Parts: sequence; structure tokens; C-alpha cells
Amino acid sequence: MSETTSRGIWIISDETAVEEGEKSGTDIGPDYTSEKRKGSKRSRITAEDLKQNMEEFLGVVEEAFDKTENPESGMKLDEVELSVEINAKGQVSLLGTGGEAGAKGTVVLKFKRKDG
Repeated sequence: MSETTSRGIWIISDETAVEEGEKSGTDIGPDYTSEKRKGSKRSRITAEDLKQNMEEFLGVVEEAFDKTENPESGMKLDEVELSVEINAKGQVSLLGTGGEAGAKGTVVLKFKRKDG
């Protein structure tokens, strides 16, 4: 009996343990936590799950930058470069680092306006 497996990829992510942090007597904010790195975790995500999450992410990006097409402004957005990270569950997140992404397994998506 053969079993059909869906296509997928492996994601290696940092595994952390979250511990409750200590609060000082003057702290009025939320409970802060500290994370301790435990090691790496290898998880498999299906191509379908990654595709669905990426389609949702790209739909939001397209909607957000759709407003840049304003003929009255005299300017147009020609290119957008975004750094994203894919976690062990296949969730796609925009990195808001304000700089170059390090060697943390990020994906750089570069969108260029179509001619025409």
C-alpha cells in the first residue's frame, strides 16, 4: 500500500523557553518575560500551507501599495523590497528591522512595477 505525501519544505527555527521575568516595585506595565534559547527545531510545512500564507501576505502588500498609483501626484512607486521571515508553522511575517536582514533565514521579496 503506497501512501501519498504532500510536497513540503523543512523550516529550521530557534526554540526558546519563556520564563516569567521579575518585576520591580515601580513597574506599572505588563508582566515582562525573558527568553532562553534551547536550540534549533526542525519542522515540516506543506507547500499548500505555505502557499496559502504567502498568498494572504502578498494580497495585503498589494492592497497597501495599490494607493501609490495616483496620477495627480506626478510620481509613481516603481519598486518595493520587503524582507520576510517564515516561521516553523509556515506563517509569513514582514520584518520591520529598519535595516538589512541578517543571516536568520529571511526571504527578500522584490516587486517591480510592470511596464505598460
